[in-house]
Amino acid sequence: MASLIGAIYTQRSKDRLQRIAGELAKREAVYADFVMSASNLLLKAYTHDEIVLHGDEPRLVGLVNRMRLFAPPEVVGGAEAVLRSIVEISLKPSVELRQLAKEALSKSLDPDPLLAFSTICRSDLDNVQRKGV
Repeated sequence: MASLIGAIYTQRSKDRLQRIAGELAKREAVYADFVMSASNLLLKAYTHDEIVLHGDEPRLVGLVNRMRLFAPPEVVGGAEAVLRSIVEISLKPSVELRQLAKEALSKSLDPDPLLAFSTICRSDLDNVQRKGV
């Protein structure tokens, strides 16, 4: 009887760990895709005057909507803040890439809009790992 209880406990523990690993992988993939797409759009927003909808813009909105299915409100709010920053930067006059690099090195650029989002995501992933799904 004790070995049966031990086997059930072991199996439940394995199942729980697999669920947590799956949830972490899903969230990491969506968060990483968002960061990559947003990074591309930020660079375009700084260096181009025209606003054109290509692949990254709709993809970014789609990723935010996917986050709404599983992510806590803080993560979704952070993603929406990144979107707002991209739009605000897009509405400003463009900057040459060389000038953008100089401003980044001298820290005269606005703070990186992805920094806060990344920190929120890291906290969410740590929370999932600590508390489970």
